[in-house]
Amino acid sequence: MAVGVFGTPAAFAAETPSASSTVEPKASTYTCTSSHSGNTGSAKCVDLARLDRYRAKVTCIDSRGIQHTGYGPWKGGTSGQWSSYTCPGAGFFYKAGYQVELF
Repeated sequence: MAVGVFGTPAAFAAETPSASSTVEPKASTYTCTSSHSGNTGSAKCVDLARLDRYRAKVTCIDSRGIQHTGYGPWKGGTSGQWSSYTCPGAGFFYKAGYQVELF
């Protein structure tokens, strides 16, 4: 299990608006994609191992300029499902990314 910057088991965390990246952890390759629509940011990853997981990491800025980071639900490494988070209230979307934990 790798330990990431946030003190949780994480080998890779990225924040890239509407982009895809391929990473080579362990001996395999996986691909993550992030996107947004309105106030909602989403992310999905494919080709992860069964015990690995991922989730959307979305940064919102409200009308006062206050920044908030929210996370979508964790998805299993082999699911290929979208994880999404919607900025609360009248929050304005700023950036969508993803967080991956490799076990």
